[in-house]
Amino acid sequence: MASSGAGFVAAGAVLLGVPAGMYLAARTVWEGRPSPWAALLLIAVVVLHGVGFWWAAKNAGTGPALAVLVLNLSWMLLVYLRVDMRDDQAMHDRGVTEQAVVTGWIRTSDPFAGVDDEVTAIDVTFPTGAAARLQLGGAHAPQIGESVRTTRDPDARVPPRLGPRPDAPGTIPATITLVFMIASSLLVSTTMASATRDSLS
Repeated sequence: MASSGAGFVAAGAVLLGVPAGMYLAARTVWEGRPSPWAALLLIAVVVLHGVGFWWAAKNAGTGPALAVLVLNLSWMLLVYLRVDMRDDQAMHDRGVTEQAVVTGWIRTSDPFAGVDDEVTAIDVTFPTGAAARLQLGGAHAPQIGESVRTTRDPDARVPPRLGPRPDAPGTIPATITLVFMIASSLLVSTTMASATRDSLS
């Protein structure tokens, strides 16, 4: 009787703990609040993924193992999307648009990337006297001495960029990724909770 109760308690801990950990980790990434707690949470999630994949592949067959793989891929994609979105969101929220004067060209030669002595970045000077190097990202290189439109972050957390303030980034791809992550997390936790209950009972 005691072992049966312990099995249910352990199963409940797994069933609730895994999704809760994933939710906290996802929320940390989504809100973009770097801290020691966020770093420890990320390490814990990575370790949990590794243990879950090993356990699922060994004991639960292909389905849960694939769910753990989806969980991992969704997690990595969510991190990538949110980091990319945070820069655009910051520029949209507080970016200051102003003209800057082109003071120099930066040429790049990279045969592996198909780049042969091309202007890939420019040096500019802002009205305040501050200087910056802006990546062209494939855009046409303005002439030296030409005035260009730029957007900079007053808090200097995001590098300045060419062009006007960007629109607010769409959240659909990140939301879909989050749904996949939560769904696969629930599947994995349900399977692990059932196995934990059975083994302890």
